[in-house]
Amino acid sequence: MPSRDTPSPNDPDDSVDSHQESADRDETPAPAGSPLARAWERLSSVRDRVRRRFEVDARSLAAVRIALALVILVDLLHRSQDLALFYTDAGVYPVAAYEATYGQYTGVSLHALSGDLWFQGALFVVAGVFAVAFLLGYRTRLVGFVSLLLLFSLQARNPAVLNGGDRLFRVLLAVALVTPLGERWSIDALRRGSARETVASFGTAALLVQPVVVFTSNAILKHAGQEWYAGDGLMIALHNDVMTTALGKVVVDFPALLTLLNYGWVVLLSGSVLFLLGTVDRARMVAAFVYTSAFVGMLLTMAVGLFPLLLMTAMLPFLPGLFWDELARRVPSSWRERLPSEEAALGMLGPLGRPPIERRVLDPDREGWYGEASDYAVAYAKSLLTVLGLLVLVWILVFSAISVGGYDVPEQIDYEHLDQQKWGLYAPDPTESYSWYSSRAYFANGSMGNAFGGGELTFDRPPDPAAEYPNFRHRKFMSAVNSAGPDGIIAESYADWVCERAQEIHEEPVDRVTVYRVYQESPIDGEYDDPGRQIVIERDCSTA
Repeated sequence: MPSRDTPSPNDPDDSVDSHQESADRDETPAPAGSPLARAWERLSSVRDRVRRRFEVDARSLAAVRIALALVILVDLLHRSQDLALFYTDAGVYPVAAYEATYGQYTGVSLHALSGDLWFQGALFVVAGVFAVAFLLGYRTRLVGFVSLLLLFSLQARNPAVLNGGDRLFRVLLAVALVTPLGERWSIDALRRGSARETVASFGTAALLVQPVVVFTSNAILKHAGQEWYAGDGLMIALHNDVMTTALGKVVVDFPALLTLLNYGWVVLLSGSVLFLLGTVDRARMVAAFVYTSAFVGMLLTMAVGLFPLLLMTAMLPFLPGLFWDELARRVPSSWRERLPSEEAALGMLGPLGRPPIERRVLDPDREGWYGEASDYAVAYAKSLLTVLGLLVLVWILVFSAISVGGYDVPEQIDYEHLDQQKWGLYAPDPTESYSWYSSRAYFANGSMGNAFGGGELTFDRPPDPAAEYPNFRHRKFMSAVNSAGPDGIIAESYADWVCERAQEIHEEPVDRVTVYRVYQESPIDGEYDDPGRQIVIERDCSTA
């Protein structure tokens, strides 16, 4: 029989006290000044410094969501101008061409289910609706994921019009989705009724690391060339008349300024780890503004598609809370008074103000199985996002290192859709020539002329070579036509379209067409040689 001083194993009070005393002994901190205490303090200090560098203000995440949604809408609007040309069977890239080329994209595009104009238009409208829902933060992660699928489907439908900015688009959107983009300024936040001020996770680390990887990789690739680190890269790039805007053509007249900007750009690329990840608070904000100003300059002087917009978007997570606080203080009080309170805004949402149906079914406040299931679901979702964020971070680092190191992808992860971390804009050196394309039609009556009308076909350098392309996607497509060779399905499809267009424009039968590539050296001193030309395609229209 146990004595009074020995607790019974069946005595619940004594058992709890015993466990509590044991826990107290385990949690007793090491004596101040001991080696263990000092090591723990140093470890905690390092952990806090690392956390600060990968912590993102929730308002910055909301700004990323809004910016990505706007870029989706801008991209859809821009592509819609060539909807029939690039995405239907009546254009230059029918579904048959999609099925015969670009094996990595074959079978993954919803847009390739039909070559009809109405079908493509409907998908564009659906993508726009989801982009608006993403902008408003309604079911943010779900609609964001659907927007990513629709974006990839659209890009896969015609890879011949894509450039590096399109790759950055899908990569940045995918990385951003592992962060809580709907934490602030969203319908989700209103329905939830709470929001974090800052977020630090593997997902935010991946979002911050992604642009740094882009810059660092590009700096390494540029180092393999000669022009950028010699100070001439930007000068050569802006002398490419088909990729330079009107402002860019003005800037080339100031060589000393271009040399200074060239070296400044190289410093920004090479030092991005230090400037963006090695800083916090105000210093990080200043760095983000400097990089953003460089991207604004790129947008105004170079026709490189979505690249500048996406790079500016990638800088938003680096804006600290003090930026948004200062911005809020500068909003006029009369404007703030007009904004509805959180309760009023929630009431204005109507049915959208109710919690999502899954939260109403699995309500954690209910007793019984439903509450337990909801708790488990929340814990599972958080764990899944943590693991997913870590995997995305590892993916960014591993594939970017493989790309710049020139290594082969290990067989276990050799999957073409994962190999997306290649960032070679104007690297290793910018090209010192540019091209445009001309087409000649030979008619049944024995005459010949410009396939697209507008007078006699000439091969002289045009006053504005950039005007030879309606936009950058046309330029990319013609580059793909040239690369495909005369027997490639892309070249044949384009030549068939030229046959049809020539017959429509001239209103007489066309026997054959010839497509020429005209190329021009772009010397820095401005002394142009005569353009050269080569035949890209010769097509018998009777077999088209």
